[in-house]
Amino acid sequence: MQIFDKKWFRFFTGALLVMIILSLTFMLLPKWIETYGATQGEVNEAYPGDEILPSPVIQWTHAITVKAPIEKTWPWIAQIGQSRGGFYSYTFIENLISRDNSFINAERILPEFQEPQPGEEIIRDMLPVKEVASGTYLLTATEDFFGLGWTWLWYLKPLDAANTRLIIRMKIQTSGETVIPLASAFLNAGGFVMEKCMLRGIQDRAEGQSSTSPNEPLEIIAWVGMLFVGIASIWLVLKRKKWLLPLIMGVFSVVGLLIFTFVQPPVFWRLAGVILLGGWLVFIGIGNDFPGTNEQM
Repeated sequence: MQIFDKKWFRFFTGALLVMIILSLTFMLLPKWIETYGATQGEVNEAYPGDEILPSPVIQWTHAITVKAPIEKTWPWIAQIGQSRGGFYSYTFIENLISRDNSFINAERILPEFQEPQPGEEIIRDMLPVKEVASGTYLLTATEDFFGLGWTWLWYLKPLDAANTRLIIRMKIQTSGETVIPLASAFLNAGGFVMEKCMLRGIQDRAEGQSSTSPNEPLEIIAWVGMLFVGIASIWLVLKRKKWLLPLIMGVFSVVGLLIFTFVQPPVFWRLAGVILLGGWLVFIGIGNDFPGTNEQM
């Protein structure tokens, strides 16, 4: 049919598929974000600082098992903070916001930051320490996070002599009863990307991994590479007469970007995915006999 050869039809089809994928993702994402890694018992449990914000509009309970005892895990928690040990997350994003390069992820224990005290700020002019129980928890809290209340807790629970459960609870509460849905979605998604990376970072460091998370340059390269594959697939969809395979490749690239962003698999698998789809892109783009290589006139 003639309509299948129209560029506007191809573009509409691709855009519709992308919208469906994104809609499904952001419908399912909030619940996953709120309780990532945590058991139902950990979600239901009361933690230090819960009483500070009794009616949060956003609440996370995240958890991860660290294959190291508390005495090897706690020092990384104790030194968390801006101009301290960092947050073991994506410093290029943190420094882009702070604009002073004060976020640096420590790769070793810093003795000068091993005794955090109430009132010390882990985020400058924004988030001070509220309570500390050495070896058990670090609680931060503020009532003025851009007009919002904010608590952030790192809690350690021994599983046995060699394993520790790290539980992080974060709450945000407004002065009113509601929060703008778009703002809530942005805080949830953006904050989760950073915190999931932090969980990996603390786990790797406490376990003594030789390559601590995140490996920012390679992760950026993989993300940009997948984005390029998606953009190139759009070009092929519009240029090639047989455009189904480029469209499928474009859908895969969108799914890949979502996985890279929220699931955060090991860098090896991210690069492997980019190389695989990139090779497919080249094959489709330059192959003379491969379906989809005849240009639309």
